[in-house]
Amino acid sequence: MKKIFRLAILLKLLGTVSLMSGQGGFELTPTIGYRFGGNIELQNPLLNPNFRKLEIESNSSYGVALNHGVHDNIQIEFQWSRQDTHINGVSRLNNTTARLFGAYLDQYHVNFLFHPAEQGSHPQPFFVGGLGATTFNPRAHLSGRTQFSFEVGAGIRYFFVPRVGLRIEAKWAPTYLKSNEEWFCNGFNSCYTVSDPVYAQQGEVSSGIIFRF
Repeated sequence: MKKIFRLAILLKLLGTVSLMSGQGGFELTPTIGYRFGGNIELQNPLLNPNFRKLEIESNSSYGVALNHGVHDNIQIEFQWSRQDTHINGVSRLNNTTARLFGAYLDQYHVNFLFHPAEQGSHPQPFFVGGLGATTFNPRAHLSGRTQFSFEVGAGIRYFFVPRVGLRIEAKWAPTYLKSNEEWFCNGFNSCYTVSDPVYAQQGEVSSGIIFRF
């Protein structure tokens, strides 16, 4: 299943490159950064007697973004970002932290960037938002998972020359984990269950060199 998912991502990327080339150009941005946060609460002590939560260690990240302008101030983007991290467990008994295993977290997102129309070489603020999937691949004898994720962020772009620039960005990128069912009563003798989604909340700051073709 993982191989099929990765093959689909690769074919999508190749198709995007072909489409962009035919429409007159694109931007390629290798990035490096730092991803932080990501607690996973383990609320049921019967299923998880040893640990009350899991923590995703803050660590460096790297990736690449492929952009194409669809309007004077709108770009569509395919972005891949990987974090090489470790998962820690927080004890229920004494609240101590133990490192459990290493893992790769890969985000595959389709984004839209909104920025002012270009007017010469000056810093260009932008806003970014998108959605996609995050794959969790443990470096242990555990099965991986792929979950829905999205991102919202902002940054600055600056072109030194028409085809080479700098991109600096900060974003919030939560990953959906599960939904908890809870009872809600409206005060009129009517109660019903509602779904409360649970996310692993992560943030990321990154920078990269833009190559415009």
